[in-house]
Amino acid sequence: MARDNSIDSLKGFLIILVIVGHVITSLDNVNVINHAVMGLIYIFHMPLFILISGYVTKRPDQQSASAMWKGILNILIPLLIFQVLTALRLYLYHNEDFISSLVTFPYGILWYLMCLIYWRIALYYTPKAILDRPIVHLSLALALSLTVGLTGIGSSWAIHRALNFYFFFLLGFYYRQGALDGQWWNCNILHLAVAVIILPLLLWLYPRCGRMMNGAENYALADLPQKALILSCSIAMSLLVFNLRRDIGCLRHIGKESLFYYLYHIHIITLLIVPLVNRLDLMLTFPFIVVYSAVVLGIVLLMNKISFFKWLIRPTFNFSRKQQQQ
Repeated sequence: MARDNSIDSLKGFLIILVIVGHVITSLDNVNVINHAVMGLIYIFHMPLFILISGYVTKRPDQQSASAMWKGILNILIPLLIFQVLTALRLYLYHNEDFISSLVTFPYGILWYLMCLIYWRIALYYTPKAILDRPIVHLSLALALSLTVGLTGIGSSWAIHRALNFYFFFLLGFYYRQGALDGQWWNCNILHLAVAVIILPLLLWLYPRCGRMMNGAENYALADLPQKALILSCSIAMSLLVFNLRRDIGCLRHIGKESLFYYLYHIHIITLLIVPLVNRLDLMLTFPFIVVYSAVVLGIVLLMNKISFFKWLIRPTFNFSRKQQQQ
């Protein structure tokens, strides 16, 4: 599968949105502008990230089971490493119980890696009779996304989020396979119209809108129309932005290392930005949020030059021939 620079550029753009969103939420700032920015970001940034994850996933018949499980292992190892690092950070800097944080699995933003494991396994072992019927498969996943909040499933092991977002993973997968060509998925005018009509309502509903969208909250049967609006707008926004992607050099590098930026940025925010802003009583208006986000991005960019930090993302253990013989 040839690498698509426009996909890397889009991932770079989304990572910047992730950083901006987490800077706002970590500083617990809810002024009107930041409120609107959060509503806009959360309605599509992670759904689109997940769509891209599905887009770059191979068909089950294009890879062996061993290759699939090796890919799972490459996700699981950094997940476990950063689960431990997160528990250490919470223990050392926030006086939280180390064991409690460690068993709260996966912690915080690590839910995405856990879900990626679920989605890839589920796709690989999906019966061919369903895999070859994209409309049926997508309809089942959409029904799950719509109703998972009624089940009462908690946040443990990110199962709720996995069911909530599986539709977007499949949407990207079938999009890449060409199974959706010629459908409304390619109609940018329609996507834009849906977003323009629904998004203002969702901004008014935020922050609950954001919590329902990211699978962090259960809801009652009476809330289904709201969840349906959220999903409709999220799908439209995600496809609109996906279809408008371009290759942008300055974003491409960030996108190629998106996992690195994703895993490290939250630590920089909590260890540096939040204490600094609180101690100096710095402003929290959106222009300052942009500055703080740029600082986080710059620091992680510098960290990406250091081999040890990169090793933690993809650890390898090389032994000399002499050691192997021993």
